[in-house]
Amino acid sequence: MIRKFPFVLCAGVVLSLSTAEAQFSFSNLFKNKRDERVGAEEYATQQGNAQSRLDKAISYENSGKSKQARDAYRSIVKSYPRTDAAAEAQFRYANMLDVTGDSRKAFEAYQDLITKFRNTNHFNESVQRQFDIAEDMRRSERKGFFGIGASIQPSTLIEMFDQVARSVPQSELAPKSMLSIAEIHLEQEDRVSAESFYQKVVNTYPSTPHATEAQYQIFKIRGVTAANSNSPYQDRSQREAGIDFVNSNPNDQRAAEIRSGLDDIEARSMEKLFNTGRFYEKSGKPESARVYYREVVKNPNTPWAAKAQERLSAIDNAPVSIEKKASFFGANPLKKESVEMRTSDDEVLPMPVTEADS
Repeated sequence: MIRKFPFVLCAGVVLSLSTAEAQFSFSNLFKNKRDERVGAEEYATQQGNAQSRLDKAISYENSGKSKQARDAYRSIVKSYPRTDAAAEAQFRYANMLDVTGDSRKAFEAYQDLITKFRNTNHFNESVQRQFDIAEDMRRSERKGFFGIGASIQPSTLIEMFDQVARSVPQSELAPKSMLSIAEIHLEQEDRVSAESFYQKVVNTYPSTPHATEAQYQIFKIRGVTAANSNSPYQDRSQREAGIDFVNSNPNDQRAAEIRSGLDDIEARSMEKLFNTGRFYEKSGKPESARVYYREVVKNPNTPWAAKAQERLSAIDNAPVSIEKKASFFGANPLKKESVEMRTSDDEVLPMPVTEADS
């Protein structure tokens, strides 16, 4: 006799499991729907609770209970971070710090608002306040020596302005912040970094008043560099910056000033070339001197051209030395004279001669 009970039992188990799975699936389906309704209801509840607490915090602030108000605003942001009331609480907290003069913390509080609540109605106002805070700190009389003893370190100020520029790249606050960063670098005597930021303004925001200011500052920076250098390359670099400014801003009142000074810059460059020629001439290297004198002569509008021509004539009419005569029969194996003209920005040019020019 065959027993069918185990088979029936197994079938019953399978049937039971299938029924259970089906019940589980349907229950989960309805449960998810209920969860969504609970989530929406919970969100509405949070909005209501947050607004109620916000109203109370505002009453604290209006009553002069500053500490209670600040604590309440911070609690709302922490407890209900996704509500509209939290965004308002964060702004009010930042504004309270701002009004009481706690500028550094206010800047950070505004930054939290901008980062966490980008859709807030106070976005533009908060970024503007950040810029104003940074500018007030930059213009503070407490400068200190290389930032030591100042109200805030230059590197921190640069970070603050950079945050403003990145928050609103299409706003005029961005180029204004970059100009401020450049000025901070100038105050630290870092002309290379300053010029770099000025150039970014010119490249990123062309045909704006900010670009015009940046171009003028580049011209001035290169002038300082040229004045402290023996290389005519620096003078030419400043002259190029001046020409760029004049061509880009012909109606600017500073264009006429720069235009009238371009000849002086060229003359300064030729003076350095002439002095370098004199250095080589007095060092017994007339061929090297010729290279520099000839370069000066190519620019007859400067007073140094005539002097360079005189030195060329003097070299041509100078008695030929025994060593020079020996070279007529071939190269001197004991001496190699370089006549390469150095006009690059490598500061290898000799110091200008100090003896009276003949």
